[in-house]
Amino acid sequence: MRIFMVSPHYYPDTFQVTALSAALVRRGHQVRILTGLPDYTTSRVPEAYRYFKNRRQWIDGVEVVRIPVIARRSGAFFRCMNYLSFALTAAIYCLFMRWQFDVIYVYGISPVTVIFPAAVLKKISNKKLFYYCMDIWPECVKVYGIGEGSLFYSIISWLSRGLYRQCDHIAVTSKPFIDYLHYVNDVPFEKMEYLPQEAGDDYLSQDLTTEPDGITNFVFMGNIGKAQDVACIIEAADRLKGTPGFRIHLVGDGSDAERCRVLVREKALENQILFYGRRPHEEMEDYYRLADACLLTLNGDTAVGLTLPAKLQGYMAAGKPVIAAADGAVREVITESGCGLCTGAGDAEGLAELLLRFMENTTQYSSCGERGRAYVKKHFTEERHLNQLEKQLGELIQ
Repeated sequence: MRIFMVSPHYYPDTFQVTALSAALVRRGHQVRILTGLPDYTTSRVPEAYRYFKNRRQWIDGVEVVRIPVIARRSGAFFRCMNYLSFALTAAIYCLFMRWQFDVIYVYGISPVTVIFPAAVLKKISNKKLFYYCMDIWPECVKVYGIGEGSLFYSIISWLSRGLYRQCDHIAVTSKPFIDYLHYVNDVPFEKMEYLPQEAGDDYLSQDLTTEPDGITNFVFMGNIGKAQDVACIIEAADRLKGTPGFRIHLVGDGSDAERCRVLVREKALENQILFYGRRPHEEMEDYYRLADACLLTLNGDTAVGLTLPAKLQGYMAAGKPVIAAADGAVREVITESGCGLCTGAGDAEGLAELLLRFMENTTQYSSCGERGRAYVKKHFTEERHLNQLEKQLGELIQ
């Protein structure tokens, strides 16, 4: 197949779409990806991509086309400008593109406006549009305190429904998304299918055993935003302040990171909770080796908390026990796989109890990691993901 992909982020930013597109090329497909400038990690465009440099590259057999965007920088204003500039400049590129392709694939991270340029291309090319949905809109804006009764929410809701209707097929990363998209955005059930994110095979066969150091190390990796509810981890640690012998490592960054740093200082938890910022993919192996268990929390105030984040598959593939405070798909997978412990979303007291239980008898949960790996091999491998994806794309083309 000749696949035209749209994603606002690509290498050197660390998103799974980079490995996915390269894997498609290895399986004999032609892939061109339309993306922005790589500013996700630093919120600034690197020097190597300024002044029209490296706007067209070949990376692992994938043709990468980069369009100009307004850098993310910091604050809501520049974040919105970044989203809008990508949607508009990508749409302009699509109007004049002459590359022959068979199907359009949209890597559906937030915001939903990433569909817009693909919808424009669909209209002028008469090709089918496949959307890989990792976030649900307009639900995502509720995390930032925007209520359903507001004008802004109504506008986003109207826009979301319109953009989802442009998609010929929507694959969702979490099963609860199917009901949400149907009942909130009027997407027909027959247009949707469950396609979980792949865990990647990097860690499945690696020995990431932790060397005992007398401390129980809990590691959280990934974005630190309101949806991830890292504050729940901090509140749980505060309840264990008098308990010796544990440390929490927060590897990542995001819109809520500074508030979390302030909260740690206010609670005098600097010795128990360490911040590392966003680290390159190559270093993740070191943090997995550090972890006795990995942490996952999600905000349960909205339906966003029902998602199955890719970090869970990563934790499981690395063979680490998972301790979570989440609902929906996360609780379902942890329970079904037996890979760890889970309490309800936002339950800081319950999370503290789970951390304490793990610390008091770590060996009791030593088999959780292998159970997680076994579940990944059955449900979340790259090969399984690609086989399902090829089947869905092929059916669209036919």
